Amino acid sequence: MRGFLIVLLVACGLGASASNKVLNIGLFWNNEPSEVTVQTSLGSYSIYGNGKLILDLKESAIVRILNQDGLIHVRTITQDLGTFYNVEIKRTVWGSSLKIQPKGDRELHEYNDNFSFKPFQGKLRIVNEVYIEHYVAGVIEGEAGIKEPKEYYKVQAVICRTYALNNRRRHEAEGFQLCDKVHCQVYHRRSMNNPDIVKGTQETIGIVIVDSDINLVTAAFHSNCGGYTCNSEDVWSGYLNYLRAREDEHCLQENHSYWRTAFTRDKWLNYLSVSHGYPVYEPTARDIALDYCPDERQHYLNPDGFRVHFKRIRYDLGLQSAFFSIDAVQDSVILEGHGYGHGVGLCQEGAMNMAKSGQPYDDILHYYYREVHLVNLSVIDFFRAN
Repeated sequence: MRGFLIVLLVACGLGASASNKVLNIGLFWNNEPSEVTVQTSLGSYSIYGNGKLILDLKESAIVRILNQDGLIHVRTITQDLGTFYNVEIKRTVWGSSLKIQPKGDRELHEYNDNFSFKPFQGKLRIVNEVYIEHYVAGVIEGEAGIKEPKEYYKVQAVICRTYALNNRRRHEAEGFQLCDKVHCQVYHRRSMNNPDIVKGTQETIGIVIVDSDINLVTAAFHSNCGGYTCNSEDVWSGYLNYLRAREDEHCLQENHSYWRTAFTRDKWLNYLSVSHGYPVYEPTARDIALDYCPDERQHYLNPDGFRVHFKRIRYDLGLQSAFFSIDAVQDSVILEGHGYGHGVGLCQEGAMNMAKSGQPYDDILHYYYREVHLVNLSVIDFFRAN
């Protein structure tokens, strides 16, 4: 019965619930500016100080906003508008966008919807109160680039939307929900450079990935799996039944599928010994550390003896992935690796190639996430209310 209702509600194309339509995104997180200039790009805006209207922001007007002695000071080129403890910039028409340029930054950052400014440690805490589909399109452009087929953008839209809603309390203590860095999802501007990104977002509007209990999944993804994805527990601490390892040949011809780096033999063995207590003077263990060639993705060096987790080696040495072979050549040790990223969930370059070959976005998602459902957000609300 539940499966029937999911299909029925998705087919009806019900929209997202009101509680899921807006996200609060902390802009310039961990690099907050002390001063910015703002200018309307599309539509129109009004500026409020301490809740009162202080300016209708016309398209040609440039406004300077800065932290001055722990308060927010606002002025135009010709007029001082005052000092406030809270400033809001609100759109007056749908689809409006605002240009924000931090002082000293040559790049203009353009975002949709509404904004709040508060003093924060001598700087400005800027929060974009953004319609979720505007946010999703901006993240797609930041995470996936502008040269992919629309069907792949539909894949990324569903993932980004699911990830955002599943993690929207990550920065709650700081006064917003998500930041704009890779720590959450890359969001540096609204989508402007490929109309297929917006189309792909709109064609999947409100659709998210849930497990069999109608809970939002951990929609993990990475750049390139090198031919094999990972189980969730191989990289993180928890077992998730929908994040299972699988062979994946779709990404093998991409640049990120292969990498190579080298160390001196002494540096490599010293690293293993000092950082991990690896027994480099024990003959069998030493041989493995200098000559290791797996047929598929493994997770430990010397799994039958003193084990060292490959993910730790990856993080310690800044490698592209934890999937590599080891070959000693004279005084050098060469690591030849496959893939880019943690390897859990969807392989972006594999999914891109599947989309280019004509496979639909839902098939691609089911390929990488096992036994999940694609549902509209209203389905989640329906089941939680009944």
